[in-house]
Amino acid sequence: MIIKELKLRNFRNFKNCHISFIPNINIITGLNGQGKTNLLESLVFLSTTKSHRVNEDQKMIKINTEFSNIDCLYNDGIDYKIGAVIHQKGKSLLINKQYISKSSEFIGLLNVILFSPSDINIFNDSPRVRRKLMDLEITKVNKKYVNCLNNYQKLLKERNITLKNEKIDSIYLNTLEDQMIENQKYIIEERIKFIENINENINKYFKKINGEDLNIEIEYLSCVDCNEKNLDELLKDMYISNFERDRYTQLTNSGIHRDDLLFKIDNQNVNDYASQGQRRVVIMSFKLSLIEYIKKVTKKIPVLLLDDVLSELDIKRQTNLLNCIEDEIQTIITTSVLSNNLRNLNKNISIKEIKDGKIIN
Repeated sequence: MIIKELKLRNFRNFKNCHISFIPNINIITGLNGQGKTNLLESLVFLSTTKSHRVNEDQKMIKINTEFSNIDCLYNDGIDYKIGAVIHQKGKSLLINKQYISKSSEFIGLLNVILFSPSDINIFNDSPRVRRKLMDLEITKVNKKYVNCLNNYQKLLKERNITLKNEKIDSIYLNTLEDQMIENQKYIIEERIKFIENINENINKYFKKINGEDLNIEIEYLSCVDCNEKNLDELLKDMYISNFERDRYTQLTNSGIHRDDLLFKIDNQNVNDYASQGQRRVVIMSFKLSLIEYIKKVTKKIPVLLLDDVLSELDIKRQTNLLNCIEDEIQTIITTSVLSNNLRNLNKNISIKEIKDGKIIN
């Protein structure tokens, strides 16, 4: 998968921007506040239909303008054009200039993996943020997962409403739970596969970047014991045993909406054991392992986005990270300082500068 061109209109600080990319290493330089992260944000939005920085799409529209346009030409065997119009009432998505009604048809067409300095916060963030990260990556490669997740959220909302009723219709409640169980089974199974795939590669990348032979793994903290085979019974028992509590709180307290991820280093919680530098390399190793996961599931290679991450690393780790990036992976790197490490890369590179929302070749 290769991004060839990106056009932005009224997006963040970009009035009109047209930038082309080469299939290998693309370096975007510029001082802070010039638009480097904004440019990568537009690509993340085209990949996921969401910003990784804000919850409201309208915040990406340039100040004092009515709408924003993002258009991208990429090659995935053949050329595709995808685009998005962000306006005050929402967003419109286009594939080859044709509007589509379902975002699920759009998500993952352009698959990008972003690493930014703020990713290190994942270890201290709430379980919801870690779940969102996991769900986002799975939805980009699995349409059925998207549907099951959406179905589950609707059923969960309906169950919570039902729990608030003075008199509960037990037959209706059981019907809701049976449908929730069916969707949860698939979600849990796919989350397990996802974590297994990540754990196959995360140690390899950690050792390559950090030079330490430590055991890095991610543990999936599920609402039920995933080692047990009969998920139907386990999930049903979960609802039965939690009914009184759910009835009292008028909320569904257990289920896949409460699951979490635990990052471990030598079998210890990363938060309790790892240094700041080790944490940074753990999340980098996780992101590189995502590339392997996507390649395995889709047989396609995502685009890697590195947003000003090299400044957070010493020269040795910078070199190790860059050496981990295979030649077949298109990479877009933003940096405020063009180091000798980047200038002397033994790879085909393109260097462009952003200044005041404009591309300077």
